[in-house]
Amino acid sequence: MADLQDIEKAHIILEAVQFAASADVSSLHQLVAREPEVLQLKLVLRILLTYLPESTEAQLYVDLLHQLATDTVHQPPQSSSHSVQPGNKLSDEDAQKRVRQLHLLPVAEEQDLRAGCTDQISLFLIHRARKIDDETGSIQEVQQLLEPFLDRDPYLRTWIISNIPPLRRLNYEYYPQVDAAYTLEAFERLDGRPAIDSLLSRSARAGNEQPIQSARDLRGVVGPWVYGEKSRKRRKTHHDRRRDSLTIPRTIERNAGLDDGDDHSAWSDVNEWIVELALRDFAAAADTVEQWDGPNDVDYDGFRDEEEMDDDIHGILAQRYAQAGLATIHVTSGTSVATFERSHSILKKVARLLGLQEPPALEETQNSGTSALSKYYLDQLSEIHLLHNALLRPENPLTLPENPSLAFASLVLRSCILLQKLGYPRTYRAVAGLAAFSRREEQMEELHKTLQKIPVRTRDNASWAEVRQQILWLRDWRYNATEPNISDGETLLGVFCRIGRVDVEVELLKALLRASCYTVAVHVYCTQDQHPVPKEMVERTVVNVVMSFYDGASNGNRTRGGIRKASEILAAFDNHFPGSKSFSEANALIAATHSMSFYSLTLQHGVPFQPVNIRASKDPLSLIGRILEQNPRSYTKLDDLIEIGQNLVRAGLGPNETTAESSTGQKQLIDRLQHQDQDLVEASRRIMSMAIEAALSEGDFDTAYSYIVNRLPPTTSGAYKEQSPTQQSQEARTEDNVSWRSAYLAGRASLSKGSHSPYSARRLEQRLELLSLAVLLAPSSHLAEILQVWRAVEGDLSSLLAREAAEEDQWNSKGDGSKLSKGSTTLPGGFAPSSVDIDQVANQKARRQSRVTAAAANEEAPMGLFDVARGAAQAFSKNAFPLRGAASATKSPVEEATRQRPLSMSSDSGSDGKEERVRKRDMVANAVTGGLASGIGWVIGAPKS
Repeated sequence: MADLQDIEKAHIILEAVQFAASADVSSLHQLVAREPEVLQLKLVLRILLTYLPESTEAQLYVDLLHQLATDTVHQPPQSSSHSVQPGNKLSDEDAQKRVRQLHLLPVAEEQDLRAGCTDQISLFLIHRARKIDDETGSIQEVQQLLEPFLDRDPYLRTWIISNIPPLRRLNYEYYPQVDAAYTLEAFERLDGRPAIDSLLSRSARAGNEQPIQSARDLRGVVGPWVYGEKSRKRRKTHHDRRRDSLTIPRTIERNAGLDDGDDHSAWSDVNEWIVELALRDFAAAADTVEQWDGPNDVDYDGFRDEEEMDDDIHGILAQRYAQAGLATIHVTSGTSVATFERSHSILKKVARLLGLQEPPALEETQNSGTSALSKYYLDQLSEIHLLHNALLRPENPLTLPENPSLAFASLVLRSCILLQKLGYPRTYRAVAGLAAFSRREEQMEELHKTLQKIPVRTRDNASWAEVRQQILWLRDWRYNATEPNISDGETLLGVFCRIGRVDVEVELLKALLRASCYTVAVHVYCTQDQHPVPKEMVERTVVNVVMSFYDGASNGNRTRGGIRKASEILAAFDNHFPGSKSFSEANALIAATHSMSFYSLTLQHGVPFQPVNIRASKDPLSLIGRILEQNPRSYTKLDDLIEIGQNLVRAGLGPNETTAESSTGQKQLIDRLQHQDQDLVEASRRIMSMAIEAALSEGDFDTAYSYIVNRLPPTTSGAYKEQSPTQQSQEARTEDNVSWRSAYLAGRASLSKGSHSPYSARRLEQRLELLSLAVLLAPSSHLAEILQVWRAVEGDLSSLLAREAAEEDQWNSKGDGSKLSKGSTTLPGGFAPSSVDIDQVANQKARRQSRVTAAAANEEAPMGLFDVARGAAQAFSKNAFPLRGAASATKSPVEEATRQRPLSMSSDSGSDGKEERVRKRDMVANAVTGGLASGIGWVIGAPKS
């Protein structure tokens, strides 16, 4: 009997397989209803899964599945009774053999069993859906099959929500033009961060023509997919059930898909993807944040009730998403106004999502929103919080979506806007780090760059007044123009908060001067009632800016370039700083530089002269010597050169310039003025000496002689009335050192381009005169050298006079006729000389002979040192060389020369003294001795008369 039942069962199974293979669902339904003992639920599901064609419409066997699920299979309506004769086709043995060879597929796949699903219908539907998609690719058919069983099992429901709607949208609704469509099986295998990247890869911009669709894809694809993340993890791993001892917050996070062991949660992966999108394309990330409300904004295609999610889960998901939105602002590298405006829109979106205080508009500066910031919040900030991998940490105060972080971000964005408008665009990250973590030096450097980047050519006085207010606000976000000291005594918050107010004002003053906005600078820092900077610091700052323009100038002309700017700045502030030493020095320096610009001047190695070389030189007066060397006949402009030198001294570049400030006391001021007067005299004498040397080097002895005689007087005793003897002696030597050297050089010169020959009597007498002055003024150690030259010149003069006398005699001999001397006949018609004429000629010869004899005597017996210097004082009392203590100033040169002449000379010339004139060289020779004895004879040990 049992064998007969097995035979009949085999035939029933084969007939059911035949109905399924031929898609005769109605006949199969009848057969299942008639033979429930044989065709039980699992067997029928395996037959359908194995032999029912995948192209069969789902609605044909959905009713059968419903009845099988309830174990109440009924005959389908409009069906005819159909009896099966098992033996009609196959023998009993063949039927049993065929049944054993059917190889029916299992209802459930291993991965679903690992997920913990035990419902046979649900397992069949999932397996059937995979086969349909694999064979036909019709996801719509799959959805029609599954929708009626959505609420049958939680696992089935989760599987449907997380796979069917997102796959349908991705392949057919959102991107139908993409050939590489996902299969259901491949879609199920997606996991972790690679899954997020893959699902959102198609939402990237196609050029700039198509709008970003990240928000849509997050809402319709990623959101439903994340809903089944935990089920997929259970299918792929053998995780144990979570322990009930976990804390409630972590349980909530796990239920929300925020935490799963050591792996990142799916929503955390989404947040990271948004942040990375901001790195590549901030506009796309901003669109995503603005258009998508986060994990709570998911389109489940009506398969899930939004009320199912717990409020705590909603809050955690929204907070994490808002933190990702704030992180996108920190990572962007954009510096345009549009970027900062989009960032501000993200701030407002975050505030709306979490119900926080919405930040004020970017244009507002009075209501800056600093009330939400506290010292406690600022103390929490660290540079580590700006790292990319720390932005999404829940404990990061910079991105934790709360009122303080939103207020800080809003202030940083407004600072970015201001910096961008000032011409110095900076990223949000840079400005945030500058305000929160930077040192004073770094902030000062950024302030310098900001002020340098301001487009000065397009700024007028009104604009610069606004710029000043903006810079002060950047220093202190609490700054209010109507109440400038409102934040005094409080912790400063701002981009330049670690720089003192006075230091910022000083930098602003420098910027105003560089921009030629003198009206604003004078009004703010000099004329208004409350001076933001002490007047002494304003003076020092103005002079520093003037010197910076001066040092950067390439031309010394005050109507061009940097010198012009320096002159304009001084002119703007001169009236506000009367009597300022630094302003006087700067004006004198510019005046000297302007005068020097009219001369050609080249330094070593062919480097052209620049104004900064004056300040860099250890001896600026030496540059005048270079001017004289490189500009022919420039020595003729002595007054101009002296004025240049005196201006250099007034500019504080003199040799004895003191470093004492004007505020060190009245005594220092008096000393400085006395030193300056002495420096002016010394500079003038030094420049005269340079001009004399230049004239001599160019062969212009007449000009050099004129300068020495008329422009280079030695110092009188009146200059030392109020000085000690030691100072008088030292300074007299210094000043006389210039005078005697100039006189000595000119007296030693033997070349000239003037009308006189170097060896003419007039030239030799001038040289003797200059050498006599050198003898009077030179130190005793140089007298021998000078007198040696003096004797050589005097010898040249004596030789010249002797030669002239011989030439005169020879000429007269030729003119007198040879009859008187040789007895020759006179010319025809001539008259013989009378006796008187003969006597006169004889007397003239005698006088000439006496002069020659006297000259020869001088050569044979030269005058001594005192004879040379005895008459110098009397001789030079007539010109510009006043001598101290000249004993014979009231006597005539003839009397003095006669009194002081040696006995031999007076006896030689006494025979014709009434007719002989007193020669100047004799007068000079006699005067030198007397002046030397009474004036400087003590230097060489001469006895007093």
